[in-house]
Amino acid sequence: MIVGYARVSTPDQKIESQIDLLEEAGCEKIYTDIASGVREDRSGLNEMIEYLRKGDIVYTYKNDRIFRSLKNMIDLIDTFNEKGVHFKSLSEPEFDTTSANGKFLLQIFAAVAEFERNLISERTKIGLNNARKRKKLLGRPKGPKKETVEKYQYAKHLYDNQNIPIDKACEKAGVSKATFYRVEKEINNKKIPNSANRLNVKKH
Repeated sequence: MIVGYARVSTPDQKIESQIDLLEEAGCEKIYTDIASGVREDRSGLNEMIEYLRKGDIVYTYKNDRIFRSLKNMIDLIDTFNEKGVHFKSLSEPEFDTTSANGKFLLQIFAAVAEFERNLISERTKIGLNNARKRKKLLGRPKGPKKETVEKYQYAKHLYDNQNIPIDKACEKAGVSKATFYRVEKEINNKKIPNSANRLNVKKH
């Protein structure tokens, strides 16, 4: 069976012209979407993929009506191949998996996509290695922020020197009790080189 797929980005655009061309090409069933090409959740496309059977041929007016990117094109063609389905673009005859030339062209695109993936992966690894060599911190820094430590110290001062209950001291300092005790624990474990290391807190 020849199955067609048509898409426009907005309701203002006319999809009828694509449908007419697909019907003229012999499409017996046509699926449509009114959605941006960058969206993954295209219900018409998903329904078509679910419907396809071995031996079917998918027609579309133009590649950008069905594919979102080079990677997406390769992934969809792989899906079609797994189902035993061919693909053909009406306005781009070179994209025709029923022909030897069309299959060869798609193999080239697949090789380019694989090359791009490997290149990105290699650049990422090089960047991480260079960062490690420069002793840069990767990910979130360890320990609390300086501002949090200062709030802890102020709450500690209120608690120790002004006899303010720890709840009220934390509230005045703008720090939660949970954060207060977490910072206290890290100070006691000497993870924070700070004069606050000499302070001891009694939990109430």
